[in-house]
Amino acid sequence: MTPHITPPKKIPRYLEDITYSIADEPVRGAEDLFSSKRFLGLYDEKQIMKMLTRAGMVKILSEKGYKDLVISLSQQDNYTYRLYVDFASHQDENTRLIELIVREGIFRPKKTFVNGFDFDEGLSMLLIEWLALQDPRASFSDERPRLPGQAYPGLGGLKNMQSLLYHFGKSTGKDAIIDIPEYYHAAVIYTRLYSELYSLAYSFFSPYDSGQLQAMIRDFKGSHLADVSFAVTFDCLCNARTGEPAYWKPSEEIYPISRKLHRYFSLKEYKDLVHKTMNELSFTMDWDKYHRLRSKGITDEV
Repeated sequence: MTPHITPPKKIPRYLEDITYSIADEPVRGAEDLFSSKRFLGLYDEKQIMKMLTRAGMVKILSEKGYKDLVISLSQQDNYTYRLYVDFASHQDENTRLIELIVREGIFRPKKTFVNGFDFDEGLSMLLIEWLALQDPRASFSDERPRLPGQAYPGLGGLKNMQSLLYHFGKSTGKDAIIDIPEYYHAAVIYTRLYSELYSLAYSFFSPYDSGQLQAMIRDFKGSHLADVSFAVTFDCLCNARTGEPAYWKPSEEIYPISRKLHRYFSLKEYKDLVHKTMNELSFTMDWDKYHRLRSKGITDEV
């Protein structure tokens, strides 16, 4: 059995962490952790099931043979909520269908990129700590190779889940939903998804990171996304102009909900910085290094 992958702790790169931006509140005793029956303090299992149905996720699961679903909700602390979807005959973390961990918080940017948009008053956000949509009965293939971090092939319902996450953010009065994609392929997929949902070409908080990502997408257009993502993960990325090693670091990608954030990503100043950065960067890949690592099975460890 493919081992379960433990979700990493996401650390914002440009935004202050939740623990520095929310006043201390009494934390429940250890005996109460993971005992809440309402996701985000609002939704119980029946409501979540209805929402998954409206979002089309139940249909996707049903078409793959998963009909008897079990939803589990828990609360880790005052701000962190967990949602799991299993199928009744296999309620096990290794065969889980959906895992969602979100954290509420007020974030204040550590850095200002566009004049007039310092967000000093703080942004109310829903941080996606972990999201996994997996089909434990499916197998990887040449057409659908394994991506970094995957234990099983995906369900193909990311867009459906994203509409649900947007509803969670909207219903709880958030300015935005934020994700910090751990791997390159996730950033690429999310960027495309944001464009579909919001008609926005870029949604990184940092226009410089948006520009770097767009340059990488341009330069590796003819390569398989899985190969590029693994190669980036194992530090095979190079600056095409200098030949020196280059690195891609995950940072905050944002789903704008409030009008102010929508304006931020639509600003000419923001877009100009994205295009300027993209045009100044050029990348290549040390494919020989990547194939050596792959032949040794080292890439199987991620």
